[in-house]
Amino acid sequence: MEQNYDLNMYLAVTLAPDSPYYKSPEALSTIHPLVTHVGQVGALDDVQMLSVLKAGWEQRSEEVLASLKADRGIQRVDVQWPRQRSKRDEL
Repeated sequence: MEQNYDLNMYLAVTLAPDSPYYKSPEALSTIHPLVTHVGQVGALDDVQMLSVLKAGWEQRSEEVLASLKADRGIQRVDVQWPRQRSKRDEL
């Protein structure tokens, strides 16, 4: 799953145990018009990645987060910030 942090903000969404989104995770994109479903996070079937264009995120981030957190099928929402990986000490 290629991520472009120059254009998008990413949200990791943890689904509630009884969430209807297990059967159709693409439906997560219907919660708010700015949200796009990116895909499952690795082998974690209860975690889905969503994206929001940065232009929309900068103006409406609180609204997007509130919409996602209010949905009963969602247990948790984590904003994914780009991080620089640290190099290991090469001896």
